[in-house]
Amino acid sequence: MSTQKQEQAFFGLVWLARLTVCLLTVGLALAIDSTATERHRADVRANWQEKVDDLGLRLRATILQNTQTVWGLAANVAVQPDIGEERFQRLASVIFKLAPELLNIGLAPGFVIKHIYPLDGNEAALGLDLQAQSLSRDQMALLLESRRAVFSGPINLVQGGQGLAARIPIFENDTGRVWGVISAILDLNRLYTAIGLDSLPPEVVFALSTTGSGNIDEGLFFGEPDAAWQEPVSTTMAMPGFSWKLYAQPADGWPDHPDSPWLLRSLLGLVTLIIIAVTLWITTLILRDRQMQLRFWGLFELAPFGIALYDAISGELLQANPGFTRILDSKAKNIGYFDDVRSLSGDQQRSEPSISNRLASQVRFTGVEGFFPMADGTLQPLMLHGLRLDLQGKESVIWIIVEDISQRKEAERLKSEFISTVSHELRTPLTSISGALSLLTTNAVGELSGKAQQLLKIAQRNSDQLGFLINDLLDIEKLIAGKMDFNVVEFPVSEAITESLENIQNYATEKNITLNAQELSTTTVKADKQRLAQALNNILSNAIKFSPVNGQIRIWTKPHGQGLRIYVQDEGPGIAPEFRERMFQKFAQADSSDRRSKGGTGLGLAITKELMARMEGDVDFTSEAGQGATFWLEVPAS
Repeated sequence: MSTQKQEQAFFGLVWLARLTVCLLTVGLALAIDSTATERHRADVRANWQEKVDDLGLRLRATILQNTQTVWGLAANVAVQPDIGEERFQRLASVIFKLAPELLNIGLAPGFVIKHIYPLDGNEAALGLDLQAQSLSRDQMALLLESRRAVFSGPINLVQGGQGLAARIPIFENDTGRVWGVISAILDLNRLYTAIGLDSLPPEVVFALSTTGSGNIDEGLFFGEPDAAWQEPVSTTMAMPGFSWKLYAQPADGWPDHPDSPWLLRSLLGLVTLIIIAVTLWITTLILRDRQMQLRFWGLFELAPFGIALYDAISGELLQANPGFTRILDSKAKNIGYFDDVRSLSGDQQRSEPSISNRLASQVRFTGVEGFFPMADGTLQPLMLHGLRLDLQGKESVIWIIVEDISQRKEAERLKSEFISTVSHELRTPLTSISGALSLLTTNAVGELSGKAQQLLKIAQRNSDQLGFLINDLLDIEKLIAGKMDFNVVEFPVSEAITESLENIQNYATEKNITLNAQELSTTTVKADKQRLAQALNNILSNAIKFSPVNGQIRIWTKPHGQGLRIYVQDEGPGIAPEFRERMFQKFAQADSSDRRSKGGTGLGLAITKELMARMEGDVDFTSEAGQGATFWLEVPAS
């Protein structure tokens, strides 16, 4: 698959992920809202169901309570079957006081009503044959088998309204035969009032219906006949002889949302927007990161220099670009390969920390040069740059950039050979010129006029300066090529300092500079005495050159670690921070213009750096702009 198609597929996947998250978030929010609505509706229905169940239980309890009062009369009749009218009226009046929902009580021996209370308004019930006109065959069978009250209703009353009939069987105690029944009629309106059914609030729709009907309206005997029923809650009240069903629902219908829907929906909307916004932000970062990866990958693949990624723990090569493979082939499989730094002659260099040690103590390094062995046994000059990248929660990695500096080294070699050849070729005629000028200025060939003497002195000074330049060039090239001999011996450091001060005193006097040597240690050091003096002369000449007229230069020594440091402090203008990195480079001048006020070749400090390195010493400085500079040479103590 081409890169373009891969990117199109990746872009499509990101948008698909965005769309999926958006749809899932919206769907989840709707599901939560729907669940909250259903739960609220279920809670409301459960509350209403509890109310209906409570009403059903209260209605049943009221009916049984009234009926239970009538059982007292049935017990008396069972003992005295020949009860008279007067005694019946007296007992019935007592029962009416205890059962306020009763309309009348009829005493029916042989199932024919013989006595009734109250008599007023109920005369038509006397002589009524209950077995033939009121009780069905099933009710009769249930009455005789259970010996318990059997109910029927609702029944339409002659005097208006509806009632509930309770027939209580009576069996004679002596013979056990059926004597008859007591018929008690309860007023339904009084029952409704007793349980508070007729005083329900207007927001309640309530109904009573017989269970034998096909729907609520067909068997309805209490409630609004035209009510729009919407899945009402219900409870069944079953008693011997009849079964009623109680229905209820809110007048406005069941709620379709919680009490405070906008609070939940606003919260869901806010969460949905946050999730969608975070998704868009994250996927945007992913797309940007993908673009950066593509750009980096293009740079990684097409870079003219070598780039490699190593595991910081194991040091194993993880990935390398074609440039890296072209330069090193398959040699650098482990980062430890770069610790084997060689000189041009093939000797190992151990003076600098290894690449691994550098990156262990610092995050990055740059500009490390050296010669490294290739697969064919040759030495390749390379410049290395490194970066340790600590990944959050993952193992660290190391980036190594490799530059092939063969052409630059070859150019430097040719330049060095050219300078060396030119310097050697100039030294012989320059020596003759300097000698001739010296004879002329001393009047060895006759006395010259004052103007001629002045011109000769100028020529002599410039000839000496040119000789210094040639000597410096030859010294630096010898040092770089490793051709300068060193005679390392042990000697008191004060001797080298004293000799250097004596040799440069005339130069200091010409510049009106005072050399102040104090606290000179007598410690014995191990170095080449002549080369140490040469390095110190370079430091002193620089200090004199940049010191103001009538200035003072302080020289002292101080132990440092396993060696000794020689300090030279001047009162000059100091060294700018931006020049610090180039201080010990060849031909480095703080003022590099063609009108600079201070002369010099720019090689003195570079030579000093190389000399001290060859003697296992060091050189450096501290300075603040406008407050002078303090240079030091460090040599190992014996």
